Amino acid sequence: MPGGHVPEPGPPGVIHLVTSEYPPFPGGVATWSAAVARALHAAGVPIRVYGHWGEGEGPVPFTRLWGRSWNRHGHQFTALQVRPRLRSGDVVLASTWPLAAGLAAEARPLVAWHGSDLTRPAGIQGRERVRDGAVNLVVSRFLGARLGAPSTWLPFPIVPREPVVRGDALLVVARLVKTKGVDRVLRLGARLGRPVVVVGEGPERPGLEALAVELGVRATFLGATREVPWGGTWALALLSRPHEGGGGEEGLGLVLLEAAARGIPSIGSACGGIPEAASVVLADPENDDVPALPDATSVQDWLRATHGPDRFLAAFDLALAERSRA
Repeated sequence: MPGGHVPEPGPPGVIHLVTSEYPPFPGGVATWSAAVARALHAAGVPIRVYGHWGEGEGPVPFTRLWGRSWNRHGHQFTALQVRPRLRSGDVVLASTWPLAAGLAAEARPLVAWHGSDLTRPAGIQGRERVRDGAVNLVVSRFLGARLGAPSTWLPFPIVPREPVVRGDALLVVARLVKTKGVDRVLRLGARLGRPVVVVGEGPERPGLEALAVELGVRATFLGATREVPWGGTWALALLSRPHEGGGGEEGLGLVLLEAAARGIPSIGSACGGIPEAASVVLADPENDDVPALPDATSVQDWLRATHGPDRFLAAFDLALAERSRA
């Protein structure tokens, strides 16, 4: 995509958050983008959101982008729509690196890295070029170590809320694909004698439903829904695994932090960034015993000490300062 656009003078400091996914579209990128937009807006930072999927929510201005975001020409569609809106002093914040590919030359964007966008082979060319020309933000220290370039770890701007009433169910919120390890959660439920509630959809669902019957697990499959049944949960489980050929590790698992905000402890696998967010980590999810889980107060105290809007804004300011030094 040829450059050459010279930003026009205007009010400085507008953050242009460009994302592939935004609520009500589900998924981690949509959740992250919405939380970041809310935190910046609440702090008085001028912000606009552009999304290929979603409708927007709340007071943050939202513009729906036309064209595909994921194919090899997707960055061109994005750049054509965002570039004319940039003014002197504005900053592009891309939720994933392909969205920044058409803007990297003139905008020096902030680029967030979430997991598979880094741990899997790139579907299109230019990942290293974007990485080397951007100010990089990572959602976990695991990803920072994998990136191969300087980065800023960005805490998640989430705050604790009223703890839910706990129950006896294992809850899993994930796409129903092999790497998410939902089969491991079903086996864990069988070992512990606990029911399992599955929120998510995907190609593995028929096999997982059959496995639940085979194991004798009381499993409820709710499909893809934004209304996660947090109440009645004993623990959230995220027992992801990498691909058979290696790679594709979980970047963090924001749902672990969403559970913590509600006082729900979590059980995770030793995969990628999960140990940075899970209450308990099982090195061998197929056989390890589950130790005593922390109570709601301990889970929420950890969340306050590690994440939250203040820590997010401090790290974001560091990234902006790094960009201004270039």
